[in-house]
Amino acid sequence: MRRYLPLICCTVWLAGLPVVHAADRVDGNRFAHLDEPIDPYWVSRTTARLTTPQWVGESGVDAVAILSIDDMRDIRKYEQFLRPLIDRIKRYQGRSGFSILTNNVDPYDPQLAAWMAEGGSIEVHTLTHPCPLLQRHNLFEAKRSYDGCIDLLSRIPGPGPVAYRMPCCDSMNSVSPRFFDLIFNRTTPNGRFLQIDSSVFLVLDEGDPDLPRKLVLEPDGRSRFRKYIPHDRWMANLIYNYPYPYVIGGLCLEFPCIMPSDWDAQYLHGVKNPRTVHDWSLGLKAITQKQGVFTLVFHPHGWIEAQQVAMLVDYAEKELAGRVRFLSFQEALDRIRTNLLKGESLRRPDGGDNGVRIIDVNNDGFMDVIIANARLKVTRVWDRRTGSWSEKTFPFELVRYVPGTGYEQVFTAFGTVGSQAAAAVLRVGHDGIRCWVWDDNTGWSEVEGACVGLSGLAKEGSGSDPGIRLRDVDGDGSCELICGRAGDGRVFRWDASAQRWERAGYRLPAQVAVVDDRGLPAGAYFRDLDHDGTLDIVFSSPWACGVFVFDRFAPGWRTVFYEKRATAMGPGRLPPFVRLDGSSNGAWFHEGFIFLQNEDTGAIEKNHVLRYSVDELLRSAE
Repeated sequence: MRRYLPLICCTVWLAGLPVVHAADRVDGNRFAHLDEPIDPYWVSRTTARLTTPQWVGESGVDAVAILSIDDMRDIRKYEQFLRPLIDRIKRYQGRSGFSILTNNVDPYDPQLAAWMAEGGSIEVHTLTHPCPLLQRHNLFEAKRSYDGCIDLLSRIPGPGPVAYRMPCCDSMNSVSPRFFDLIFNRTTPNGRFLQIDSSVFLVLDEGDPDLPRKLVLEPDGRSRFRKYIPHDRWMANLIYNYPYPYVIGGLCLEFPCIMPSDWDAQYLHGVKNPRTVHDWSLGLKAITQKQGVFTLVFHPHGWIEAQQVAMLVDYAEKELAGRVRFLSFQEALDRIRTNLLKGESLRRPDGGDNGVRIIDVNNDGFMDVIIANARLKVTRVWDRRTGSWSEKTFPFELVRYVPGTGYEQVFTAFGTVGSQAAAAVLRVGHDGIRCWVWDDNTGWSEVEGACVGLSGLAKEGSGSDPGIRLRDVDGDGSCELICGRAGDGRVFRWDASAQRWERAGYRLPAQVAVVDDRGLPAGAYFRDLDHDGTLDIVFSSPWACGVFVFDRFAPGWRTVFYEKRATAMGPGRLPPFVRLDGSSNGAWFHEGFIFLQNEDTGAIEKNHVLRYSVDELLRSAE
């Protein structure tokens, strides 16, 4: 049984605290991904970085390259195809490093163990390679194909698989938030699970001012990597200018793949085109400059040759001075555990939350780490000047084991409040409401009286999400505290002079809830729909849907439209974002559209998704 204790992590202004080393501006919503609906695409160019030197554990290495080949069933074919590449990597770094995304194979074939001994890893690509995985109203079959591949590959002698790639993620919107919620973040019937996904595609473009134009633009001004996006199919499985690992849904490390894969490249300009290798090489150079991860997707289907992929190793050696290390997913995870997480993982041995949070504690633009479980209570802060970690104690466990009950998970909500950029933690527990504030010199210090005004916002030990969220609604860099439980809707502002929360002059729209009366997600998304710097609301539950735009001058939200459904999960201007059981229905936002992908859209709807224009929704009259 999992119970939740309400906890709020925020950034507060308190007199006498030293100035922190802030980034260009305080992003009041930089922690929102931790307690919003699962979003595989939450990162952007301005998100704090998790650079390779923070976790690779090897001086002189600025980038990691993971050369990952998909679709393996015929083991002999893959050995013949990969051998030139494997041997080239060995000549470069003494040991190979590559990953094979695998379908149904004989786990006892000695070639698999031989590859692993050379530095390879054998990873999960489902048993049957359905495109898309979620399709034809059959969630059970999707999970069976995913789970079955994990259990099959776990029979191979060795550590077992750690990573997954969604079939056809380079050619269609087969990735869905619903997949992470109901499949990846669960366990197989045998209790196994994975730690890494590598299904989201990364586009480098001219939107990153840190990259030289010659790397992201062609001589005629065309965007070098955007040109590979297959625009004839509403492709939205994309992030931009964030070449770093990041966390999805609390339990998954995402290693984004460079656009293009070899499929995308041949779709644009034919098979085995030398321009593909040229662009990959420039992408590797750009990611080395950004100190990120270059994850390549390729296949043995005639779209590219292994010798062409091996040219990337030549480029790393000759043009990048050996600053690139080629690793498998298994090796990358091992280094993250060792050098970033002090031997811990995002997931416990039973697959649950291990009390690990990767966030930018001091707002310096680099990710830090909180580990708070029965073994460790530590905050690790990265010092970019020295290239090293400093550590301070974290004051309590985020996840704890209660005999006879099971693991008890502390509910978290992160934000920024006031003019400071350092983090603070507000906890509602057995000892009442307490607040700790981060200082670079002293670490976490409890602040007396900071929680006046917050009593009664959550019922301790209720066993469910209390619906408390911290969001910078009005865009001033300081979060408001939103009481999002159904039937509440109060909003509080931080009073810096009194150092306490005070009621705001507005509340959530009466029709909107963050969680329902069971404490389950109700289908509310806070997004800046009209690009005015404030947070609007898109709400779509099994019972109703609506759009509400924030007016900073009123202040408060005004209704664009709101409508009830005739039946549960019935039709409306927007489909439900959550199902009756509170699970994600597969919605995400991308470049002015809301997309939705699940087992009821795959192989049924156009391009396997539903798509809704945000502009058209904003023009809707009540």
